[in-house]
Amino acid sequence: MGSPETVRLSIAAAMTLGFRRGKFFRNAKLGCINLLMEYDRGCIANCLYCGQAKEIADGPDCRSLIRVEWPSYPLKDVIKAINASALKNRFIQRVCISSLTSPKAPEDLISIVRKVKSGTSLKVSTLITPTSFTKPHFESIKAAGVQNITIAVDAATEGLFDRLRGKGAGGPHRWDRYLKGVEEAVMVMGNGRKSVGIHLIIGLGETEEEAAGLIQRCYDMGVSVHLFSFYPENGTGLEDWTQPPIEQYRKVQLVRHLIDRGLSRFEKMKFESGALKEFGLPENELLSIVRNGKAFMTTGCTGCNRPFANETPTQAMKGLLRNYPFPPNAQDILTIEKQTEMAVS
Repeated sequence: MGSPETVRLSIAAAMTLGFRRGKFFRNAKLGCINLLMEYDRGCIANCLYCGQAKEIADGPDCRSLIRVEWPSYPLKDVIKAINASALKNRFIQRVCISSLTSPKAPEDLISIVRKVKSGTSLKVSTLITPTSFTKPHFESIKAAGVQNITIAVDAATEGLFDRLRGKGAGGPHRWDRYLKGVEEAVMVMGNGRKSVGIHLIIGLGETEEEAAGLIQRCYDMGVSVHLFSFYPENGTGLEDWTQPPIEQYRKVQLVRHLIDRGLSRFEKMKFESGALKEFGLPENELLSIVRNGKAFMTTGCTGCNRPFANETPTQAMKGLLRNYPFPPNAQDILTIEKQTEMAVS
């Protein structure tokens, strides 16, 4: 069995829907039910940081993705559980369907979208790869009822993309096709930033200047940026890499927030040897934004908060939350302020 008859659920989604037992640290609530397609052959891509890479997974098993396993369930059972859970838990706002890189993916994803749309009352988003999807596929996805299309660009530069996802990794992805796919998604979904997004992983070898440059480029295209902090997946080509320093990640979170809100631009910021030195607005205004806390919350489609996807529970308990899945409290703000003081000093 495989997609479209079956899908994988993140552990967080499986817990929220009652398929797995467990509790979230600090009573976090999952706002988006994440579904992942699956095939007997697995994913034909070979991204070096991904547990689904063809040379790592070598088949349909999902060893690890975003730090956890993804158990498989029949789609009809998942839809039934989504309806039951959404009635009791108003915090569940949407379903996100993630594709694999496969020739079958476009047709099967559209089938899953239609079933979820007809079987639930929730909003639906998709995470797709332009390697398999073209503009006509985007048009069919929109016609099926999707509100958001997101593309996991992940790497901030063409060189990193090629080395970790493209020819250098023995994979099929190409930087130019990905950026063209982002443009096509905007053509189909509209330039509203809430309709099209990209994933950007911080900690893959980019400089702060390179990350900020891509973030600005995306917003100028009408695309929002959803930030992730790199986490080394066991068994992958990057399992021995370290996470980016929390101070570095805080800086990029601030950059994204300022550009997203129109409070600064890449051209106003100052960099030295790739490191960010000035954000392009007065220090008192920056401090006010830090103390508000919103800049450090999970970024994504409305309702998507991915609790503790970028750090271990132990790290979260130590105040090393990368993306807060809830509004930071007073103690969190003090922790963030210390981290950002270190980042901008």
